[in-house]
Amino acid sequence: MSLAVLLTLAIGCMHCAGVCGAAGEDLVLLGQRLTQGYVKRFRPVLHWDQPVTVYLDLSLYSILDLQEKEEKLTLQLLFGQRWQDEYLSWEPSQFDGLSHFTLPASSVWTPDVTIKEALSEKTSVAVPYVSVTPQGWVRLSQPLVVVLRCSLAMFRFPFDIQKCNITFGPSLHTVDDVKIALERHASAVFNESQSFSSHGEWELLSIQTYSFSETMENRTYSRIAFEVVMGRCPMFYVVNLIVPSALVMLIDLVGFGIPAESGERIPFKVTLLFGYTVFLVLVNDILPPFKHATPVLGIYFVVCLAFLVLSVAESVLLLALVKPHMPNKALPLPRLAALLFPDWNRGGGPETQERGEETPLHREATSEIHTFLSAEKEPWSGGELLDALREVEAEVREVGAEVRLTLERGRTHRACLELMDTLDTLCFCVYLTLMAAFVLAITGLWVWGHEHH
Repeated sequence: MSLAVLLTLAIGCMHCAGVCGAAGEDLVLLGQRLTQGYVKRFRPVLHWDQPVTVYLDLSLYSILDLQEKEEKLTLQLLFGQRWQDEYLSWEPSQFDGLSHFTLPASSVWTPDVTIKEALSEKTSVAVPYVSVTPQGWVRLSQPLVVVLRCSLAMFRFPFDIQKCNITFGPSLHTVDDVKIALERHASAVFNESQSFSSHGEWELLSIQTYSFSETMENRTYSRIAFEVVMGRCPMFYVVNLIVPSALVMLIDLVGFGIPAESGERIPFKVTLLFGYTVFLVLVNDILPPFKHATPVLGIYFVVCLAFLVLSVAESVLLLALVKPHMPNKALPLPRLAALLFPDWNRGGGPETQERGEETPLHREATSEIHTFLSAEKEPWSGGELLDALREVEAEVREVGAEVRLTLERGRTHRACLELMDTLDTLCFCVYLTLMAAFVLAITGLWVWGHEHH
């Protein structure tokens, strides 16, 4: 029994060795046949007037980095090329049904397809072989890390959408020698690229393809461009930049609830202004540089700062209106009060003092003095008593003037407070209206720009 088993195994091993040896001989024979007399310096066509059609394929693995300052985009992608080499074909039945073969890429003709926008290009994993089918179709796949030039539109940052082109084409062969075609539809390229890992700060929105011809120095070249459309994920900038600024502006609006005549409003608003200025200095490193157009976010910061400055200036001017005892500042106030409050100057005011009219207290004191002097029947010797009465009359006049001035100052101060409250309400309404218009404009720019793309 054991002898029979041993004989069976021996016969099987001899059969397998024969088959494997035959397959190995077929590979050797096929390799010798394909490479014998092959010249890789020439285009692999039997008729020289026929161009070689190279089919391109692209798979985007990840968006590694986008440098806004230098306008550089770094991508990791898989770049595939497929063309038909009329010298690399065989009949599978003659070589034990062999359906594919691999050759060193350096031993066959390869198209000189380059990336027009590439600043640097390196192969992440070396692939030194090409795959060949019995019909002569050759495939070369290269995983690349490419740094591209990309013109960026930063106006709607951080809700911006960027479009970068990857243009492939030969640098030597014209359209009569090499034609470039797309192997798969753009939707298939996009769907496959979306299935890979996330792209960090960026979201892949779409991939479009364009085929065209480019003429340089009276020579026409075939080109294919892949347009990569990607949108920035704005949540980081919304949380760290936009929301804090909006909260500062909201607190500034609440600050209008502090009475204008109080000295606490100005320190409060100055503190807000100083804190917001420090905030802008700190976030300066987060903002990307710009050279063509100011981003909407930069306009947002500048206008918020202008609103805070305007709020502080309004509070300072209103507080200056409650200083009527200072001639330089209170001079235009009675005119404004008389214009806005017609009853303010009725019954006496600063104009009464300027015309030198007498108050009731002054008229009563003068009348009593004259009555006392007229009741005396005998003249005063030496005039001492007359002089004393005249001094009393002068003091009464002085006291009356002080009382009149105090009353007028109090009346003017009350009018100033009424005027200040009215102006404060008016300024708050205008301030609120301008801020609402600004918020709508900024939101419209961001939302409209996002939907437009």
